[in-house]
Amino acid sequence: MTNGPAAPDGGFVPEPVKSSVDQVRLSILDAIASGRVRPGDRLPSELEQARGFQVSRTAVREALRSLAELGLISTVQGRGGGSFVNRMDSEPVERNLKEAVELLLHFDAVELGEVLEARRALEAVCARMGARRPARGVLAELEATLARARDEELSEAEWLELDIAFHRGVARSAGNRVLTLPLASLHAIVQPRLNESILPLLRRAEVNAQHQAIYEAIRGREPDAAAAAVDRHLDYLERLYRKAGLL
Repeated sequence: MTNGPAAPDGGFVPEPVKSSVDQVRLSILDAIASGRVRPGDRLPSELEQARGFQVSRTAVREALRSLAELGLISTVQGRGGGSFVNRMDSEPVERNLKEAVELLLHFDAVELGEVLEARRALEAVCARMGARRPARGVLAELEATLARARDEELSEAEWLELDIAFHRGVARSAGNRVLTLPLASLHAIVQPRLNESILPLLRRAEVNAQHQAIYEAIRGREPDAAAAAVDRHLDYLERLYRKAGLL
């Protein structure tokens, strides 16, 4: 048995000791992943954990805070409170992905064109998969969204919200949460920001018709047509982005 990774010449390479915060955080993560603690279970108090891990209460508090930010636990204050294990939810992961990509865009570490390219690839794949085997209930949701979007009395804000809802529905149609997560985070970045910028150029009837074509291809179990309809819609949007000087 070795005490760390081997060096290229077979010698010993020391490994850094985990910080107190990492020790607590990783131990709790392991307990959640292994099922030793389950959704709804109350974790030991900060004091109990500090004694058990032989670390400071500050280290325990910081570890719990980082787990709460990931959506893995919730902390309730007051009598009968404490830290409780949450049911697994994709929303915190989606939010973290969104914030990470926004930071990269802000610091010019990635370009908007790269984000749009990724969205195109993922959304076309989701539409294709949805056309092969649409997830239960999604077709009805898409149809209802399209019907509401045709209401000419809708405000611009309401119509744009339905635009986001439609594209999220297309992502969910694939029935693959690993694909849905990054695509939902990209929608959350691209659509609100860019839709506002090109709003004067958008034609509701044209967008609604393009959405309808995507929906009909998915409903008709036509994978190639569904992917092509997504491409045509995104081609239209990217022409407007260029016209608005965004690309």
